[in-house]
Amino acid sequence: MTYHEEVSEEVGRMIADLADSDAAKRERTRAAIVQREGPEIVRALVNSLIDRDRHVRWEAAKCLAAISDPVAAPALMVALEDEDPDVRWVAGEGLIALGKVGVLIVLSGLTKRATSIEFCKGAHHVLHDSKLRAKHPEIREVLSALEQNEPAALAPATAYQAMIALS
Repeated sequence: MTYHEEVSEEVGRMIADLADSDAAKRERTRAAIVQREGPEIVRALVNSLIDRDRHVRWEAAKCLAAISDPVAAPALMVALEDEDPDVRWVAGEGLIALGKVGVLIVLSGLTKRATSIEFCKGAHHVLHDSKLRAKHPEIREVLSALEQNEPAALAPATAYQAMIALS
């Protein structure tokens, strides 16, 4: 069973169109998906973040960034380690769009994934571009830890302290 079978035929078709070779068609499909929103769309997009086709993963992350549903936060966090740097970037944009929820999920991720260079880069992107950075020195401390030669040494504890401060 594929994830397309878990959603309505219409939503499955829309998700399948995210793999179209025509970039304009993918863009039109993305606009239609974002307008539709709702739990069924979000679930289908979250599942699409692990599609083999990088265009589908990128389009799914782009849609999720526009929809800004907190349900997608954990999946977007995992996508910060996607093999494709463009998918990682757009996943970060999605987390930024989620505001505090996105920041908290990234901080939580850092407590476990700070050994991943890609995750640390994505976390830095999210925390650096977050509007919360100006108001919370704890976020700036995490950014400083991520900018060290060995972020895995300091980032987990610093991220944990920031999570406590923001909660």
